[in-house]
Amino acid sequence: MSSPSRLEPADIDAIAERVLALMRSELQRTPVRYVDAGTLAQALSVDRAWVYAHARELQAIRLGGPHGRLRFDLDLVRHLLQDGAEASTPIRTRRRRRTKPTRGATDLLPIDP
Repeated sequence: MSSPSRLEPADIDAIAERVLALMRSELQRTPVRYVDAGTLAQALSVDRAWVYAHARELQAIRLGGPHGRLRFDLDLVRHLLQDGAEASTPIRTRRRRRTKPTRGATDLLPIDP
């Protein structure tokens, strides 16, 4: 009868590394998670209006037809924002129009009759 073979420490390490690699690849295959504009805005620390303004660049989808609610793939949006320079559609921010401060009646020049 032969004795059972023993694993060397290097073999055990190789097995552990392979198991870890398999677990990581399984975790990366998580299902797509769609969120609404409010949830996405909170996740990105931006205003909800910004999310709506950039819905096309963030590749939003509509659920329920052309007037359905917008949903965003959270992982895809994060990827697009990370690789913004390499994305096919650049994400641009809108500049707000500056308004001139209004003058009160006391700020006007006096009129002599």
